[in-house]
Amino acid sequence: MEKVILFNTKEECCGCGACMNVCPKNAIAMKEDEYGFIYPQIDESLCIGCQQCKKVCSYQNEYPENEPLEVFAAVNKDETQLMKSASGGAFTAIATKFLNEKGVVFGATLTFEDGNANPHHTYIESLNNLSSLQGSKYVQSSIEFCYKNAKRFLHEGRKVLFSGTPCQIAGLYGYLGKDYENLLTIDVICHGVPNAKLFNDYLQNEKMSKSADKVIDYSFRDKTKGWGMNTRLDLMKSDHTKTVYSPARLKSYNTFFLDGDIYRQNCYSCKYAGKKRVSDLTIGDYWGIEKEHPELLTSKAFDEKKGISCVLANTNKGQVICKDLSNLSLATSSFDKVSKKNGQLNRPTKHSEKRETILDIYRENGFLYLNKWFLKKYKKQVILHGIFNKIPRNLRNKMKLILKGE
Repeated sequence: MEKVILFNTKEECCGCGACMNVCPKNAIAMKEDEYGFIYPQIDESLCIGCQQCKKVCSYQNEYPENEPLEVFAAVNKDETQLMKSASGGAFTAIATKFLNEKGVVFGATLTFEDGNANPHHTYIESLNNLSSLQGSKYVQSSIEFCYKNAKRFLHEGRKVLFSGTPCQIAGLYGYLGKDYENLLTIDVICHGVPNAKLFNDYLQNEKMSKSADKVIDYSFRDKTKGWGMNTRLDLMKSDHTKTVYSPARLKSYNTFFLDGDIYRQNCYSCKYAGKKRVSDLTIGDYWGIEKEHPELLTSKAFDEKKGISCVLANTNKGQVICKDLSNLSLATSSFDKVSKKNGQLNRPTKHSEKRETILDIYRENGFLYLNKWFLKKYKKQVILHGIFNKIPRNLRNKMKLILKGE
């Protein structure tokens, strides 16, 4: 039997897990490399050489390509849902419709087991669990066997909403082998993904610095101080809990993420980062809306402090669902406007010159040492961002325009 080679270089694998889901002998498992990124590995003693794993790999084969048919600015009308969302709550509004119609919703969640972070995909069937899928997760989630579960629900005739990064949606289509009328897919505008091991090591380092017992929750995009890039860390300390709020740029992990320093190797040549989209809908933050649509910010429906989403309807199904959402305020926009501040709608993140240095420091010395390196190397940047984040958001936006000469 000829040995099956899943990929030749790390640029050829996005870690979606479609190959693992399709294997009839459970011969494929997702394993961490030396940096913590997951890749599929075949147990040769179980493999029967059927090549199904190669056939479902959308990253190396063909995948759906759709160009946006309509583009919107969007805000959830439900204040509670909006404030729990990272931006305008578009995903939550769509998910609510599916759940009210007895559908199933798949998405990324972040849970904690004995204080350790576990970013993974799961599914929900009740509005009571919707909050677990809300909010941005700037770390790769493990698909586990969600593709199998989605196929099962689709065959049962249930409506299925599946959200994820573009490569995860492409992996779903590769696994399914066809589109389903009762399936709606949403991809998020993705910069690239760090790995779960590095992220958890960062949280454990934060826990130690605060002399806490364990981490119990984390938000990449907390809205306590408004829409933006502010984190929230919840810790357990002996007989009480402690919550720590921080601007993202003051922390090592978030700075490395925003600078594109710690993504998977394939993210820097991602085939899904562009105008052609893989899903029915693409959602993200409508960064720059104050310049592109200042007229919207004068209405009560679009409050910049609470967050505003952009929604790209890429297929007829995507268009239909947008017109059928009574719980979402929509305003027509354009791809050109949305893509100005969402670079991954045009091209992949540029490969960082610091990536290998940062990851090698982490691999050889651990996160504690890497964090010390960050605090020393980025000292001036941390101080400047600390001052900048104390300035009101509307004034910060005006300052940015002045500095750019706009």
